[in-house]
Amino acid sequence: MKRSKQHPFRNKLALNLGLTVLLLPIGLIAESPDHAILQSSDSLNYSEVFRAAMARTPELPLGDAYRDQAAAQQNFAGDWLASRPRATASYWDDQQADNQGMREMEAGVEVDLWRWGQRRDNASLGDQYRQASKSWGNYLALKIAGLVRQSLHELSRTDIAFAQAHRALDDTRELLRISETLHNTGSIARSALMQSRGLVLEAEQRLLDSEAALVDAQRNYQIVTGLHRRPSVAFSEERSQRQAIDSGHPLLGFLQDQAKSRQLQAQLARHDSAGNPTLFMGMRRERGSSGEEDIDSLGIAITMPFGGGNYISAKSSAARLAATEAEVRVIQAHRQLQQQLHEVEHQLESTRRSLELGREQQALHRQHWQMAKKAFSLGETDILPAIQALQRYRESRLRYQLTELDQQRLVSEFNQTVGVLP
Repeated sequence: MKRSKQHPFRNKLALNLGLTVLLLPIGLIAESPDHAILQSSDSLNYSEVFRAAMARTPELPLGDAYRDQAAAQQNFAGDWLASRPRATASYWDDQQADNQGMREMEAGVEVDLWRWGQRRDNASLGDQYRQASKSWGNYLALKIAGLVRQSLHELSRTDIAFAQAHRALDDTRELLRISETLHNTGSIARSALMQSRGLVLEAEQRLLDSEAALVDAQRNYQIVTGLHRRPSVAFSEERSQRQAIDSGHPLLGFLQDQAKSRQLQAQLARHDSAGNPTLFMGMRRERGSSGEEDIDSLGIAITMPFGGGNYISAKSSAARLAATEAEVRVIQAHRQLQQQLHEVEHQLESTRRSLELGREQQALHRQHWQMAKKAFSLGETDILPAIQALQRYRESRLRYQLTELDQQRLVSEFNQTVGVLP
């Protein structure tokens, strides 16, 4: 007996499988939502994006503060005196005592002198501050580059997520139209139609969620860069040829300059704790009694501190501790960067292998899907093999696209770790 042909959606199991496949995320790029806060620009390049983010960072005034600190320290080291001069004056008489007419008046200037090596160390600290201000600029540029890289890759990922949700909604709406047609002809039950409508509502909610995530990513980009536009071309960069973390890394350079500054500050703390020689220069007018003539004289006095090794060590201990902590931070940062670099290299190698396998799987699954679709259209097979083939093809295509995004993100992370600007 000749088997009558049935519509493929009459099989309830096939219908459920079809619903599942059509809701699978499709790795295709769709247009941005109509209410997106950013507009794509063909004329905007990523160099301009990074410059805009650099000019907007709230840490930018710190560069001026570091330069002012260096200039102030260098000017101080150029002075001949170790501190501000002090004016002194004194007056003595015996009116309230013997009242013999004794009187003595003295006025002068007292200044602190440099200790041996103290002025040289202050000049070295000024030079070190100036070097630290330069290394701070390099470190800040790398830090802002990391924020921009993260923001741009998040934009790409949310673009993909929105495209998948948009395509899933189109599929569920198409399925609903098919279900309505089949229900009107009596081919499927009303419960299947209600299920299709529920799937559309779920897809609409997922689209709203993906739109919200995309808008959040765009707002974060706008906060970081201050721009209302984004480049039309997706962000990507070449992997750096550097293979290790060296002393030229902006973060390590800044931390090393800070450690050197702390060492010089510790040395100056010892100078300050030991005290400075004091020079007094003044004049005196005096008489022994009212019947004597005033005697005018000039004088010089020098005060020289000595001893007190325990006092000096105790007072400068905090500065020595700060210098040691700064050196430890350099070592810790270097180790963390090395560990992070090894992890990124391992992930990049794994991603490269995944791309090679994913490319082959995608091509193979595409062929299987085309063959299964043709067989189903000719009535040679049920819908189930076609659904399974389509499911495998879409999953392999999605995995491949996400792996490509991960590779670009890891390349940026590698460059960020070795200290290379985009």
